[in-house]
Amino acid sequence: MTEPGSDRKPQTAWQMLRPDFNWLGHLVSWKVIIGAVVIAGIGFGLLIITGGINVAADQPDSWVARHFLHFVFKRSVASRARSVVPPGDLAEPSRVRLGAQHFDMVCGNCHGRPGFGQSVTALSMSPRPQNLPKVLGQFTDEELYMIVEHGVKYSAMPSWPTSQRSDEIWSMVAFLRQLPKLDGKAYLEMTALPDRAPAAPADAGDATLRPANPQQNTPPTDEYLYAAPAGGFSDQHFHQNPAATCARCHGADGSGAVTGGEAPNLTIQDAGYLKSALEAYTSGARKSGFMQNIAAQLSGQQVAALSNYYASLPVQTVSPQQPADPALVKRGEMIATLGIRERAIPACAFCHESNGSKLTGAPHIAGQSATFLRRQLGALRLGGRGSTGPWNPMPAEAHDLGDDDIAALAAFYSGLKPAKAAGNQQVAAMPQAAVAPAITGDLGAAKQIFETRCTKCHANDGRGDKEGNFPDLTIQTAPYVAQTLYSFRTRARPNEKMREVIDSLTFDEMTSLANYVGSLTPQPALAKPDADAASRGEAIAMHGAPDRGVPACLGCHDVKATDALPLIPRLQGQSPFYLRSRLDNFATPHEAMPYGVDASALNPMPAIAGRLTDRERADLAAYFAAASPMEKSVVHP
Repeated sequence: MTEPGSDRKPQTAWQMLRPDFNWLGHLVSWKVIIGAVVIAGIGFGLLIITGGINVAADQPDSWVARHFLHFVFKRSVASRARSVVPPGDLAEPSRVRLGAQHFDMVCGNCHGRPGFGQSVTALSMSPRPQNLPKVLGQFTDEELYMIVEHGVKYSAMPSWPTSQRSDEIWSMVAFLRQLPKLDGKAYLEMTALPDRAPAAPADAGDATLRPANPQQNTPPTDEYLYAAPAGGFSDQHFHQNPAATCARCHGADGSGAVTGGEAPNLTIQDAGYLKSALEAYTSGARKSGFMQNIAAQLSGQQVAALSNYYASLPVQTVSPQQPADPALVKRGEMIATLGIRERAIPACAFCHESNGSKLTGAPHIAGQSATFLRRQLGALRLGGRGSTGPWNPMPAEAHDLGDDDIAALAAFYSGLKPAKAAGNQQVAAMPQAAVAPAITGDLGAAKQIFETRCTKCHANDGRGDKEGNFPDLTIQTAPYVAQTLYSFRTRARPNEKMREVIDSLTFDEMTSLANYVGSLTPQPALAKPDADAASRGEAIAMHGAPDRGVPACLGCHDVKATDALPLIPRLQGQSPFYLRSRLDNFATPHEAMPYGVDASALNPMPAIAGRLTDRERADLAAYFAAASPMEKSVVHP
């Protein structure tokens, strides 16, 4: 309480009980404190400007600085490692062996190798790289993962070349855990070149530099040279015989068996794919802490020579460490040949082991190591593996695969005989009938669904309307229609109107409906396109616009390509107005569309259409509308 008429405000209980510290203000005022801070800042700045701080590496850090920085490092790593979950197969011998090869080529140059001391040059650094067997016990597996992935700032410890390949980083951790147990003899046996190390010399004198590893291009870029061929921590005679270095992980025979299938079987691929993969590693388009380091050191001539060398080797198979579960293999076969309709995942065989592989540039995977397939599908599921080609649907496809699905696919494909490209050993990957088995379903019931639901919008017996509001269905094949319906149902392809129509249908009914549509006779476009526009569109349809990265449309949309990969839509005879609206839709940024652009996993068109002008899109629509519909072969989803 206060006295009546007093100017003092009422006091709180704390104010009445707290000690009186006013005496401190008599000793030290805020002005004095601020002045001291300013003087200290000026003094520190002058110390820096005049060069008073010695940053020479031959001057050891003080005891306080050394222990303080190491404490900060350990606490930073420990706090960030709490969310890391190690894989269940961390102690797998194949992981350990794969990690050993990278350690020997890169890490051992600074940290030393069992049976050897550390480099004198490395020990002249500040801070000095530690001898790992002496300190690894201070860290958990999770902490080691964080150190390998992110590196340590203000030290010589680099980050992993890509932050998106956790499978590789865990292989390094797997080896590090075994490192203190290895003596010199065991280490040399683990990292020695195969007895039959290949000899495939390639001239390293290619003076043409190529961009390399753009992920690491951080400012100031003018002070660094990210280019290939580059120097690196590698075998002494790497440039004289790079295949001998490759044999560390892939073996002398190229099968990858030397690392238990952790490294891929190269002998099942053709030279074109291998060359594309090495170039993608060099540019950073495809991510791998192992391979980006190696590929960046290769000249263009070496890339070509190595690709031809491994493609010319006899086809090898990698025997699994233990027999696969027959039920798991059967599950993998179902996914590979039929896909998973409920998740709109198409059959793998459409792109990988049929004629579709030549069209898409997808790698051969029949006969590939099960371990490698599991690792790659896991990386693709996380979205960080990158791509060998300009278009990669696999991150979206793998995103909806579970661990059991991945294991099943790996078990199935690893048990198949490899299918080699033309000019090499020829063996069938699987029966051709298995790629697209006929599932006709109840076509009578499907016809009723079509007539009562589909023709309400797709009028004129499924031919659509003249205005192009709805497409002509008669020109499409059953596999394409089926995949489209599954994508509508799962929301992989957004379309509110279609969702309302098919949400009450079962997947069997959608499959039968697709087969019925596939049985319809293709009809020409109802609306007549502009003849001049159609004539102009022919050039792009046939040749594309290479200077803008636009491929020839007929490379994918002609009869040969759509038969090889029937998930590609047929455009000949479609409404010009509908085609134009679709191309404009693809070229429109996602956020500007009311229902979102069709960016389904199997669709490379958004990137392509965005490189076309408005007139070119109109001309292409007219060209395809003026073309006669293509006949259908009997292929069902």
